[in-house]
Amino acid sequence: MLSQYARIKTGFSRVNLGLAIVGAALLFFAASIIFIEVLSRGLTGSSQLWVIEVSEYSLLYITLLGAPYLLEKNQHVTLDLVYAGLSTGPKVIVRLLNSTIGFVLCAILTIVGIDVVLDQIDTGVRTATVMAPPRYLVSFALPVGMLLLSVQFLFQGIDALRREGL
Repeated sequence: MLSQYARIKTGFSRVNLGLAIVGAALLFFAASIIFIEVLSRGLTGSSQLWVIEVSEYSLLYITLLGAPYLLEKNQHVTLDLVYAGLSTGPKVIVRLLNSTIGFVLCAILTIVGIDVVLDQIDTGVRTATVMAPPRYLVSFALPVGMLLLSVQFLFQGIDALRREGL
């Protein structure tokens, strides 16, 4: 039977996977509309202004929705050369330090991001672009992604402590 911690972590892992799939679908969509745009320009000489804007927004969401999944699977950027050379004790310290710093920074960005999004909703500001969507729809990716990363860093810190019996 799974512990409460394991159930929470499994549920969170499913959320990460689901959002990574959404990010992959956005990547496919962005690549497709850019491909169609290139063909359209080459064949007809016309261009759709919204394609670049949608692609830019997609890149933001792709990055922030996929990052927690990559962190969970340890597929993020690391200094393996330095880390591999450490003995067990220093590895635990480095893991804990990395998890703590990551958690604190992502938690701060989550709080600031929520504040920004709420302010943008309150003021009704829109982007100064062709599509002019409400600004909060663009900014919303930051607090969501940072919250998910915060939780993932917290799990990594807990797992490092549990593995070493601390």
